[in-house]
Formats: sequence, structure tokens, C-alpha cells
Amino acid sequence: MKNFFKSNISVFDKILLHKSGDQHIVANTFLHILSTAYPDLLENYNLSTKGKIWASIRFKLVFVVRAFQFIFNGKYYCTRQENVASDVLFVSHLTNKQQISQDADAYFGDLPNQLLLNGISNSIILMNHAKANKRQMLDGWCGSKIPRFVLFSSLGFLSEIKLYFAQRKSEQQLKFIMNDLKIDKKLAKDILYNHFSSSTFAALRVAKQVANIASRTNAKFIVTTYEGHAWECLVYHFARKVNPDIKCFGYQHAAVFEHQHAIKRTLGKKYNPDVILTSGLLSQAIFKRIQSIKSSIICLGSPQHNPSDILLNKSQCCLVVPQAEVSECLTLFEFSLTYAKNYQEKKFIWRLHPLVSFENLKKHSAIFNNLPDNIYLSESDLDEDIQKCDSVLYRGSTAVVKAINAGLMPIYYQKSADELSIDSIYQLHQGKVVVHNQKELNLALNKDIDKETKQALQDFAQDFFTLLDVQALKDAML
Repeated sequence: MKNFFKSNISVFDKILLHKSGDQHIVANTFLHILSTAYPDLLENYNLSTKGKIWASIRFKLVFVVRAFQFIFNGKYYCTRQENVASDVLFVSHLTNKQQISQDADAYFGDLPNQLLLNGISNSIILMNHAKANKRQMLDGWCGSKIPRFVLFSSLGFLSEIKLYFAQRKSEQQLKFIMNDLKIDKKLAKDILYNHFSSSTFAALRVAKQVANIASRTNAKFIVTTYEGHAWECLVYHFARKVNPDIKCFGYQHAAVFEHQHAIKRTLGKKYNPDVILTSGLLSQAIFKRIQSIKSSIICLGSPQHNPSDILLNKSQCCLVVPQAEVSECLTLFEFSLTYAKNYQEKKFIWRLHPLVSFENLKKHSAIFNNLPDNIYLSESDLDEDIQKCDSVLYRGSTAVVKAINAGLMPIYYQKSADELSIDSIYQLHQGKVVVHNQKELNLALNKDIDKETKQALQDFAQDFFTLLDVQALKDAML
């Protein structure tokens, strides 16, 4: 797959940037390579013929269901408030139902409330990944001063039909572009297949919904999360179509990985944010080094910023923090389980991303059936787990940043020497250990780090996620 990306990444960008392209071409999620290293993302480019047939059938069934959903929902969004005027629209994500009872947003934190205190009205649009029902959403946030719009997965019957035929019409346009660029026939077939994928239609659907809400609320500014997704580019484009004067911001809220691509490339003024807001000084420096990016780059900071707090007298325990993907959870858990069975004096705390549950993981692996006594499945919050540990085993999770801020030694697991890194703190060199096998893990877990190294780790963490600065956003709006 590495060879696939190496030979085709520039080809995909040429298609997206072709003079004959439009929003329907940009919507094709297959063309947006988020990363050339991330395992689960790579699987999207390696579907078998059987997998494609099943995906095609599933898409058609889902499309029909969504076309009729509007009859029951009545709108393409759910909100308690009507006729809301908002200067700023935040586009965020509802990733679990627990968020419904929380006033602070999972991605933008208390920033919306801080803007409101500064006299700037705003609303939050949420993409409903948690599949929360209408009643749950109407009951949620009833005491919040920030209006929420939770998007449904349908535009309405006629709009869904129009969306399909508009995408079908653009198929000839895409064929012309690929012919003009002399794209390999097999690759062209895969691109055409994904032109009608569920994710492609979802990107168009979200952008149209957000633009419509921007029009209804007379928004002057839109702030989306920013990772290089097709839907982000389309939100900026459609929002500008309804209001050419609207200012678009993309908030890079998570880590910027070494081998990320889409977030680092430009698609031109129509599809790029006017301003890229970064979560820290390190990511700001990354974007500023990319000469092709013409957007303004401003450090906003992050809700994930933590005060300096190196904890002492930690017990010999390793915190294991995988990302949300099942494969990544099992990779780190299986690796640490092997060690735990051989060295029972060493303790491990297995911690999950909020999107994953141990109940779900147990359906994918039998390793949970007979765990040794020195492995603990966490039910605590991250701060409590960090206080119990002296090291942290990770791959792509940004939870490691909070851990090293408290003085934990970071241990990155690289499965093989030729595996492309998904290290979330790849820029850190002092105090980090990279391991490939059990022997190297044993050496790392028995290694001590001095006070000076802990301070260097904390300094890195403080630059990775800086203090959230509402004034920086206000200044960018001028």
C-alpha cells in the first residue's frame, strides 16, 4: 500500500485541482488521502471485489432509507431553538451520548461560552456520529445558552434524489478529467466506484446542511474542525456560495502526524479555510513551513491544554492508551499482554478512547477472557490513571501529551522497522523510547528518567497544546 500512495498521491491531487473539476469531484472521499501511514485508513484503498459489491448494495439500501427519513423527522436538523441569529457557527461532532449533558463542547471546549461573554453570539452544529435519537437531543443542553443544531443523515426525499442525480451527472465530468490526465484504467475504475460511496454523499450532505444553517442564522464566521476531510472543503465552498463575505476557519484540534497529507495540501481559495487555527505552537510551526498554504495561520490553543504538573513518587505501572480504532486497541493490548504474562510484577492499565468500549472489544478478541492480575481495565478518568503510572505506551493517541506533561516516560510501539510512523509526538526526541519487540519494551520499562528529562517532556507538552486563547479568535475575525 505504501507504493500505492507513493505513485498515486500526486495523481489524486491533480484530479482535485483540475480546471474542469467542481464540488462533486471534490466530494469524492477516495481522492482525499488523509495519511499515507495510518493502517485503518489504508484499508479503504484495498477493498476486494466482494467487498465493493457488498458496499455498493449497502449504499443503495441506505440511500433509499435516508431519502424517506425526512418524512418522519420533518427537518434535516434537530434543535430546541428556532430563528436563531448567530455571528459564529462552530461545526463539531457528537461522538457519544454522554456529550448531550455537557455544556462544554468536546472539540472546542468552553470557547463558545467565552465568545458569548465577549458579546459574540454563536451556535454549535453537531454531526451525529453517536446515533442519538431526536428525543435525547431535544432533552439535552436545555440549560445551555449556546444553541445546538444536530444534523440528521437525510436532506429530505426530493433533495436526496436531486443529490444523487447531480452526482451521477458529474460522472462524465470525472471521466473526462481522468482521461485528460491519462489515469490508469484500474485506478480510474476505483475512483468512479467511490464517486458514489456513502462517505462521498455524506460529505455533500453535511456541507449543504451547514450552508443552509449559515444562511438561516446570518452567520458571519464558520469554524470547523480541520483534519483534511472532503466535507470540510465542501463546507467552506457551500458557505461562500450562500454568503461570499463569510469567513471560514479550520481548527486543527488534534495531532498533526508526520505522514498526514490532506491537511497539509491546498485545493485553492474556494475549498481552503481563510484561517487555520492551531492547537499549539508546534502545529503552527508545521503549517507555517508549508509554502503552498496561503491561509493565515494562528495559534488558538486547545481545551486539552493542562497546567504544568509533574507528579512525583509514581508507582511502577504503565498506562496503555490506544486510539479509537479496534485494530489499534488490540495492537497495543496484545503487545502489553505478552509482557505482563512474563513479568507479573509490572502493572498495566488499559485505557480506552471514549468512542470504544471493552464490551465491544470483547467481540473482536478472546484476549479479555483470561487476563492476568497485573492488567487493569480502566474505569477512571485520564487524570486518575496518569497519577498511578510512571510510563505510557502509545502509538497515535494524543492522550500521551497529557501523560508526559505529568512526567510519564513515553514509549512508542513501532510494529516493524519499516512501518511508517503514526507517532502523535514524532517531533519529540528527548526522553522518548521507540520499541519494536518484547526485549526493547523490557529495557524501556526498567529505564529511569531524570528530572531534567521530565522537564523537557513537559516543555514539549506545553507547546503541543497551548492555553485556549479567545482573544486570538476575536482578533482573527477582524
